[in-house]
Amino acid sequence: MVPRLIYYNDAHHFHAKRIDPPVSIHKLQRPVDEVLGTGVDCLVFGLGYGDVYFHRSKAGRVVGQSKDVWDSYIDWRIMRMVESAEELGTDQLAEVIKRGRNTGLCVFPSLKLQDSAPPGGERCGLLKWQHGELVCIGDQGRAKWCYDYACDLVRQDKLAIVREVLEDYRADGIELDFMFDKYYFRQSEIERNIPIMNAFVVQVRQLAAEVGRSQAREIPLMARVSADETVNLAMGLDVRAWLAAGALDYVVAQDERALLDTGIQASWLAQAAEKHHVAAFYRPPRRIYDHRVGVPDIEMYRALARTLDFQGYAGIYIGYLPWPFDHREYQVLREMGYPEVHSRSDKRYILAPKEGKPSEATTTPERQIPAELKEGGTVSLAIFVADDIESSRDEGDLRDPYLTIRFSFFCIEDKVDFRFNGHELSICDAEITDERALTIKLPPGIPVQAPLGMSAHWFRFRIPASTIVQGTNNLEIRCTSMSPAAGFTRSVNGIELQIRYNDMKRPEGLTMDRVVPGS
Repeated sequence: MVPRLIYYNDAHHFHAKRIDPPVSIHKLQRPVDEVLGTGVDCLVFGLGYGDVYFHRSKAGRVVGQSKDVWDSYIDWRIMRMVESAEELGTDQLAEVIKRGRNTGLCVFPSLKLQDSAPPGGERCGLLKWQHGELVCIGDQGRAKWCYDYACDLVRQDKLAIVREVLEDYRADGIELDFMFDKYYFRQSEIERNIPIMNAFVVQVRQLAAEVGRSQAREIPLMARVSADETVNLAMGLDVRAWLAAGALDYVVAQDERALLDTGIQASWLAQAAEKHHVAAFYRPPRRIYDHRVGVPDIEMYRALARTLDFQGYAGIYIGYLPWPFDHREYQVLREMGYPEVHSRSDKRYILAPKEGKPSEATTTPERQIPAELKEGGTVSLAIFVADDIESSRDEGDLRDPYLTIRFSFFCIEDKVDFRFNGHELSICDAEITDERALTIKLPPGIPVQAPLGMSAHWFRFRIPASTIVQGTNNLEIRCTSMSPAAGFTRSVNGIELQIRYNDMKRPEGLTMDRVVPGS
């Protein structure tokens, strides 16, 4: 049965690192317990960090093996979790799988297929520890200590881990994570070695089938790859070949960009997977460029889910939600399992800004903002809306949407015209607000080609429901004249289109957000 919502827990950031010794069975089973009762029906669970494992592996190196003293508090904590579980006669993976089986939650261990830790390090696996350069790519400055999948020892090592978790732990399935370190062959040998990787994925498929036959069950195989097909091929990953060979049951498109765009256009994988009766899932970025929140809110997730359904994806693969979960996270996990229920709930479609260092070419050339205003010029922006606008409008469920345009360093003395899908928007009808010192809430290190601090103006229009369409909606902003005294740059750096419905909502109160029933 195809999952509706997949949640990824890497086993250490949101579990092992948070546990002080001694552990209990209850604490070991928390990754399952915290998603029970939500829309999550498949938990993908990490097998450790890189090439070192948290379960009692006979095939790979376990945390603590060949190490006595720990300088890192976090790594010491993980090691003590492993030791404490051992004293109970169990381990983290065994308890998560057992708890999932007892509660009906499907658990897929996630195997990171690559790691760049040098020999002797606390995150170095046994194979690299023992064989060093012999099993590594060796490209200086690129992937010196990454495993070389042209080497048979490397492939056999990973197959041994797969066999262990499927055979000994009876995992429901397994995920092959190709996105941890994106190097698999020497730079000069990538293209000619693609058939080697194709054969390896088929070998994993055959191994899962072999174990499944011996245990009288079917074992599905999932692969997590890039949402960008050119990136996959540059790594030596021919995903279309894997699908054609019948090697996969599920495939996940991981969006490597830092910022979420609700109108993401990445349908190639969904279409390729559907052709071979494989379910495709999308793993979105975790951040947004927004002055109110740093992570997507539920209306943005609804818009994303609708876009993915429109493109043929089976669902969303979510991970790294703020932890521990609170009401906001549980609403996301509840709704995203059944997004069709919210096809006529309010949504916010947003445009994300270009990414990359400001002084360099953007890494996201398809993105449209920020867009500079110039006298006599027109900024044209396409806003993709996946909602079934026509039927909801015909049935009287669609309210007038709100269009909000955020400007950076706008000059109120400029003359600007607005058109939406060819219909003129009167500036007299806009709600205009401004903020002299706006800060965008992004963590440091995210390269974005838009300001993180600015003086901002918002123009909010109520758009007639009759003018909106399913698909691409066109916004035109024309600057007919600019104040000659204002020599600073003005730009559009935020677009939000809120689709609104006649949904059941609590009425607004005067001194509270919502009126409590029965009050």
